[in-house]
Amino acid sequence: MMNDRMPYNGSRPGAAARQHRDAFTMLEMLVVMIIIALLIAISVPKMARIIRHERVNRAAQVLVADLQNGFAMAGRQRAPVRLVFNGATLTYTFSDRATGILYQTRVMNKASEFALTSLIANPSTIDVLPNGIASTAFLVTVTQGDYSRQVSASSAGFVRMTPQ
Repeated sequence: MMNDRMPYNGSRPGAAARQHRDAFTMLEMLVVMIIIALLIAISVPKMARIIRHERVNRAAQVLVADLQNGFAMAGRQRAPVRLVFNGATLTYTFSDRATGILYQTRVMNKASEFALTSLIANPSTIDVLPNGIASTAFLVTVTQGDYSRQVSASSAGFVRMTPQ
């Protein structure tokens, strides 16, 4: 008959089982925590930069779409549309040139999802005629921190986004 027990080695019963540890030492935990802290310290600035770039790019894309819509709006309304940029409040509005009826307002300040720090338009007021022709070509720069994008529009209504 075969003995299922371990052969006696002169030590107490269960001593071999107690020699196997089921936990980490303080030193091992400290090394893991340091590695995690280093990874976080490296990734946070990069993530902030990526978020800043995405916000500016998204704001520029929305601006392009709004400008294209503004040029079409003049034709749909069969009346001149006035586009006014306000750099102090980081907003722009589309309104009827004759009556002043407001069609659209876009807010791009820190309270919005874009959180821009600067919205500069040159010139700040543009009129779009019903035939789709603007009073002048213009350039708009959207900025957050150190990253900017420019949106340009020709007087014929061609709108495009370019990096600055």
